[in-house]
Amino acid sequence: MDITITPLASSTLWSADITPTTCSENLLDWLLDQNSLTRKLQALSADFKVKVRQQVTLSHSKDLLSPYFSEENKVLVREVLLVCDNKPVVFAQTEIPFSTLTDQQAKLAEIGTDSLGTFLFQDPSMRRDKIEVAQFPVYSAVHQLCIDLNQEVDFPLWGRRSLFYVNNKPLLVSEVFLPASGIYLP
Repeated sequence: MDITITPLASSTLWSADITPTTCSENLLDWLLDQNSLTRKLQALSADFKVKVRQQVTLSHSKDLLSPYFSEENKVLVREVLLVCDNKPVVFAQTEIPFSTLTDQQAKLAEIGTDSLGTFLFQDPSMRRDKIEVAQFPVYSAVHQLCIDLNQEVDFPLWGRRSLFYVNNKPLLVSEVFLPASGIYLP
C-alpha cells in the first residue's frame, strides 16, 4: 500500500524565533497562544468537529517526519482537519512514537474524531515545550491541500508545532492555519 502524508517537516523551516515584524499581530496571537486551540475554535464557532484525513503507522522517514523521533522504529501519524461551521480552518498532523503509546497513552491511537487537544489539556501531567513556527510558501504541499479543499490561496500560510509530554512521553503536534480560518485578514 502506498502511503502519502503531507510533508510538513520537510517542506519548510521551523523556528522558535518569530517577531511581530515577521507577521501581523493577529496572526502572531494565534501562532503563539499556549492555550488549547480546540477550546479557542469551539468558542468561535457554533459547530466544531474533527475530521480525520488519515491515521497511519510509518517507519521513521527523514523526508516526511520531523527529526524529533529519529531513533524510533515506528511512529503513528494522524492527520486531521479542524472544522468550524462546516469550513476546514486548521490542518493538524500529530507524530506519536510507539514508545509513547503505552499505559494510559495507548488510547491516543484510538481517539478517532475526538479532539487530541481536549485529551492533552485535560491531562494534569501534560506539559508543552516551546512553540516553533513556519511559513509555507505558495505551491507547497499545504497549498495543494487548500486547493483540494476548494480554498483559494495565493499567499504563504503559517503553522506552528510543539512537543507535548504526557507522563513524560513525547508527541509532536503541528497545526497549519488554512485560509478559511480568517486569521490572515488585515
